Amino acid sequence: MKIVTFLSDFGDKDWFVAAVKGEILKITKNVIIVDMTHELTPYDIHSAAFLLKSVYSNFPSGTIHLCVIDPGVGGERKPIIVESGGYLFVGPDNGIFSYIYDRDCKVYEIKCKETLSSTFHAREIFGPTAARLAKGLKPQQLGYRVKRFIKFEFPKMKKKKGKIYGEIVYIDHFGNLITNVPNSIGVTAFSISKRKIFVKDFYGEGRHNEIIGIKGSSGFYEIARNQGSASEALRAKVGMHVWAFVQSHRKV
Repeated sequence: MKIVTFLSDFGDKDWFVAAVKGEILKITKNVIIVDMTHELTPYDIHSAAFLLKSVYSNFPSGTIHLCVIDPGVGGERKPIIVESGGYLFVGPDNGIFSYIYDRDCKVYEIKCKETLSSTFHAREIFGPTAARLAKGLKPQQLGYRVKRFIKFEFPKMKKKKGKIYGEIVYIDHFGNLITNVPNSIGVTAFSISKRKIFVKDFYGEGRHNEIIGIKGSSGFYEIARNQGSASEALRAKVGMHVWAFVQSHRKV
């Protein structure tokens, strides 16, 4: 039985998620559908790309990841299948798969018949494609290979005078600010919004409502508030700059 994960910005209030799942089940019932989340900020492709990077490999090899953050629906962006690292990914060619592309990846533009809706390609194209892959069809049976696709780079750190210049790349449900500074670097403190924040070993090591730095489960440092939201306290947004103070004996 194949696994299809589903990531979107559709929310849970409307019928959109159910409609896509229904179309998948029409094609194959021999499938497990796992919701990653449907509560991403609408149209936030960069956050979706980071979330996908953080979780896709937690699933067994062969999993099909259906990812629909699609502000350009109905436009010229291509519907694609990506084959990368033993996984399949289905969604729009708008950069959402930027962080899972590797040197050996293969990208296919999905061959589409006339759709019923120009605003709901998750139901008309992406969901059915994921279902057909789960049923055993190969990407090359559903599309044709393309060499050009949209890819943006993961934000790079900069080093200056013994400090690292980074940024916030994702804000999670708890208001934790995930940075682009990897856990492998020996960071002692962060500076954000003119506040110096010291790194602790775990959340509970900080006092109640204290803002701390910590090595996050995503592989990157995060700025958190013990039993509170660092995002609210610091009025932080994705893309906000942070400074990281590095242990003097460590090399970056």
